[in-house]
Amino acid sequence: MRSKILVVVITVLILPASAVVIAIAMNRPMLWDPPGPAKRLSIYLRYNVAETAADPLLPELRIRRYRLSEDAMKQAVERTIRSLPRWKMIREERDLGAYQVEVTSRIWRFRDDLSILVTGPASGDVEVYVYSASRVGRGDFGANRVHILAFYEALERQLKENS
Repeated sequence: MRSKILVVVITVLILPASAVVIAIAMNRPMLWDPPGPAKRLSIYLRYNVAETAADPLLPELRIRRYRLSEDAMKQAVERTIRSLPRWKMIREERDLGAYQVEVTSRIWRFRDDLSILVTGPASGDVEVYVYSASRVGRGDFGANRVHILAFYEALERQLKENS
């Protein structure tokens, strides 16, 4: 009887909880950064989208601005997308600065959709907006946030290499 209860406890409680912890850990959770671990875990478990914004839920998702011509940024974005593993360009509207990408996640091979928009406001700086959404699931364990950060890191490497 005890062994059956133990098997049920392991199957129902421990294995799913372990899977969640591992999934979050693989997505570089930054739990101790603002707004803190409770808020971050809540976001990772409740939302299956992440996007850059002027006032984002998480500070690392602030819109990035670059001192570069709009055309040069579009070229850098295209090179960056093609350089990332498990990223596939689905649609490219260069004249609008809009890109649709499919990202296959490392953990369970889920496919997520990512949109990138390059705009050149009047100030002369180019802004790069990024939106990432999971196709399935309620929470994404922070995966969409990681897609955005991976894109920005690769973009900034691309800009350094070609400057």
